[in-house]
Amino acid sequence: MESTLINLPGVQIKEVRLSGSPIAGVSTSIAGFVGQAPLNRFLYQAKVITSKEQFDALYILEDPINPVQPPLPIPKPDPLPDPERTMIEPDHPQIVTAVRSKPLSRAVQGFFENGGNFCYVVNVGEPEPAPASPRHNLITNIIDGLALLEVIDEISIIAAPGFPEDGIRIALKDQAVRTGDRVALLDPPSAVTVTDPADKTQLPRPVDSQYAAYYYPQVQVGKLLPSDPPTEFVTPVGHIAGVYARVDATRGVHKAPANESIRGVLGLEQLITDKQQNSMNDRSVNALRLFSGNVVIWGARTTSTDSIWRYVNIRRLVNYIEKSLQVGLRWAVFEPNKDTLRKQISRSVRDFLTGIWRDGALFGDTADQAFYVRFPEIFNTGAERALGKLTMEIGLRAAYPAEFIIIRIGLLIQDDNAA
Repeated sequence: MESTLINLPGVQIKEVRLSGSPIAGVSTSIAGFVGQAPLNRFLYQAKVITSKEQFDALYILEDPINPVQPPLPIPKPDPLPDPERTMIEPDHPQIVTAVRSKPLSRAVQGFFENGGNFCYVVNVGEPEPAPASPRHNLITNIIDGLALLEVIDEISIIAAPGFPEDGIRIALKDQAVRTGDRVALLDPPSAVTVTDPADKTQLPRPVDSQYAAYYYPQVQVGKLLPSDPPTEFVTPVGHIAGVYARVDATRGVHKAPANESIRGVLGLEQLITDKQQNSMNDRSVNALRLFSGNVVIWGARTTSTDSIWRYVNIRRLVNYIEKSLQVGLRWAVFEPNKDTLRKQISRSVRDFLTGIWRDGALFGDTADQAFYVRFPEIFNTGAERALGKLTMEIGLRAAYPAEFIIIRIGLLIQDDNAA
């Protein structure tokens, strides 16, 4: 308690701030999905979803307060309903229920099954009638929907389930690059078009970017809604985003989201061999493999050709640090630019990075070996200070994943003459 009796003889206590506010880490597992929901509701709105049940209530189970929006076809009595339409439940004529799953609904379910707990969903619905090019119009709608996610700072993973087109992949990658705080999960093609994953012409590197990751093949899931087939193959991006969230929670963002089982899937559209993955890995195509009856993520690469940014966890770790510093150092903005401010910032940053090092994210026996924090004079001249600038430099030694465990084995031949 600070002393208030300033004229009283004795020891007086004065509380001062020796450093800035502690820096708290930001979330790294909030996903943003854009696509078509089973029902045309809440179109072009970034809705917060915290559970599969909430998604179902918003986009699968309809109610009269929030009616289906056009241009959804009006359902008609039919013993064989169109799987893309909706049906009216006889016991509840005011309730409309979707009858066919969409890639978006499959992705959201996979996200929550695998450890996700918070995401944003943008439903673009059915495109305006255009018989000549409905898919082209839909792709345009998806790109428009992605723009709604760009302004949400807390999103760290983005995907457009069900859209493997190059235009969508580029739009996802470009947003991740522009924001610098998220990674894009790109949809793989169907195995129908890929007879040999080792063939680079059939399964090429989709984009060259440290902010994107690409997984192959599609995963097999079971029936959820009345008109779903018994099993079908869907994009794995939602499931993988959930694995990212699970690994972040259990190990930390620095741990590569690989050698992890995918929950809620029955199998793979195509079984990948070691020889095929050897070729896929060279193109940064992360393989999903079947090991001991479990579907496992067996790759952790970004789509970048730059070896420094080869691994997803390295890119996401740096995103985490950058965003945390950006938020955690706001208290320093407009403070007097002098040595006292530098010392306060340095203490806050070092304390934050020391915690990251203790978690195992940085390489080094000591914190000083793992990182440095300094204010280079060359960037902090009087002219720079007059422009309102204070430049800090941080060096990090990230702990890269052990992708290849190399065992050297040889036989020791004992000399018969040896004692």
